[in-house]
Amino acid sequence: MADFTEKFVEVHEPLYVLHPISVTNGSAVYTSYVSLANYHRAFILINVGVMQSSGTINAVVYQALNTSGGTPKVLSPTKAIAQLTQAGSDSNSIVGIEIRTEELDVTNGYDCIALQYTVGTAASIMSIEIWGCVPRFAPVPVTDWNEVVA
Repeated sequence: MADFTEKFVEVHEPLYVLHPISVTNGSAVYTSYVSLANYHRAFILINVGVMQSSGTINAVVYQALNTSGGTPKVLSPTKAIAQLTQAGSDSNSIVGIEIRTEELDVTNGYDCIALQYTVGTAASIMSIEIWGCVPRFAPVPVTDWNEVVA
């Protein structure tokens, strides 16, 4: 058995959190853009609770030049989830999207990401987290945590 000495919070940082909320149907919404300049990987977690009758959720990752969302474009190859539907029994689902920073258009200076999500037809309860993983300089700061119990 391997003996790991690093703590989870030393190599993972929550960069964005949308706490569980009822999201009404409507046009596309973006999370904040977060910088991956200090990470080799990112992980996006979408946690879906109850979806109302005929509800749908779509999501796709965008990249940008800065955290203000400068010159946004879809991350290619496209990082998009298969549409979640209430009719397809997707209530109470979790979906993860893994991103390696080399998938970003680093040649042209892209190092920020955001998740565009759309709730269609009816409201859904959901939360979203974007994690910075595999830091370029360990350990990562723990200032984004309210409490850490080791």
